[in-house]
Amino acid sequence: MRRLFVVSLLSTFAVLPVWGQGLTLGEHYTLRSYTGKAMGNVFSASLKFNSLHVVTNNTSVCGSLVGAIGSSYVDLEGRRRMQVTVLNSPEEAQNLNPATEAVALIFGGQASPEVNYNLTKSSLKRLADAKYNGAIFFHLRVWAPKFVERASQEDPAIAQYLANKENLYTVTADLSNKVIRLWQVSVKDGKQATVKELGTMPLNPIWEDLLRRSL
Repeated sequence: MRRLFVVSLLSTFAVLPVWGQGLTLGEHYTLRSYTGKAMGNVFSASLKFNSLHVVTNNTSVCGSLVGAIGSSYVDLEGRRRMQVTVLNSPEEAQNLNPATEAVALIFGGQASPEVNYNLTKSSLKRLADAKYNGAIFFHLRVWAPKFVERASQEDPAIAQYLANKENLYTVTADLSNKVIRLWQVSVKDGKQATVKELGTMPLNPIWEDLLRRSL
């Protein structure tokens, strides 16, 4: 039942507009504050990345999420480093040259699915060309609509690159059990799949309500 629910939720994310119409813009920012705090904690405490390069689009909702991630992830003592690249077009991904332990692809917000897909594909192509060996984290809005799978099917270089990587991660929202689930994932033979659940984080009532209404 749990697996069926998660699959159903991911399908919902895939077909709805990139940002749901059930919330005001301010509530979208609040939702991203909760989500970003959780994701920053995942990067620092669960996955234990000491350095992170976030790649995102130029929308305000994604900007609020990235800011919340950074606020949760970085420490005032400077033990963890975070760099952010904002892509205005797919072509700008050619300038990516990450030297961090991990890259997080955070594409969603007010951009259309096709815009976010093209940014995802161009970023993965650049990481493949650069032979980046660090971890890659896929935002739910990248993983749920199967952007990674589609890019792998369309570009053999991306497919080969991702098939050889074990350090790929994402999160899913399990509203039935009121938790966020962290996964190790894989992209092999042109198909993306979850491999191993690495942990859960409970949804508090406010966060859960915002997330439900955003769908």
